[in-house]
Amino acid sequence: MSPRFSEMNKVRVNDGENESYEGYVIDSQFQDGRWIYKLSISEDPSKLETYDNWIPEEWLELTK
Repeated sequence: MSPRFSEMNKVRVNDGENESYEGYVIDSQFQDGRWIYKLSISEDPSKLETYDNWIPEEWLELTK
């Protein structure tokens, strides 16, 4: 089984509880029977500051 999203894919995160946001896939790993993705996310696109976090595949959709 291979990951659904590749590195540097732009994705939208929607967990069903919070407002959706976008980020870029920077890593993926298969853990506990599912794919999770490490995303690089900028809170303010005009700044270079980013933060990284791991997100389950079911919360992600590919953006254009």
